[in-house]
Amino acid sequence: MSRSFSGERCVPWLYSQAGVRVEGEPKAVAPAVDEVRARVPRRAALGLKFGGMAGLFAAAMALMAGARPAKADANAPQTASVRSIAGYTIGGLSLAAYAAGRRLDRSAPALAVLCAAKGAELDDHQLAALAGDARKRLTEESWPEGHVWLISEAPLSPERRGQADALRIRCFAPVQGRIVEV
Repeated sequence: MSRSFSGERCVPWLYSQAGVRVEGEPKAVAPAVDEVRARVPRRAALGLKFGGMAGLFAAAMALMAGARPAKADANAPQTASVRSIAGYTIGGLSLAAYAAGRRLDRSAPALAVLCAAKGAELDDHQLAALAGDARKRLTEESWPEGHVWLISEAPLSPERRGQADALRIRCFAPVQGRIVEV
């Protein structure tokens, strides 16, 4: 029961609605509860990686233009060296931007998403234990900024939401057929 909820409803929602990148397969952590690892992508990372790749293309064009044979002009050798210097500079900056984008992407905040099926019985102690274990697994994997989300297939009671707020867990549940943050 839990596996079908994670595979059919929880993971696609994470991709399409929440905009997070899932890493790995869901793992069962309790009866009718699966845990999914994910990362919240940073917008700057995508821009830096794209800018780095575009800059590498521009550097290649500048270097190819600088490699043309010299014309009979008096300032032709100087023009070729300026093109080469510009190409190397653009290429170096582009590689640095791409590397910075990859570093930002890898250091993005991690998530432990608990996908609870309708049959999951999350009492006070079980929810606290699941959240504590998820945070412990995140810190063991060098993700100190780890967050815990709970996506429930069944509506959450006000007591359960209050307990989740006390444990710093973001809760998502179905409201009128759509999974939204509650």
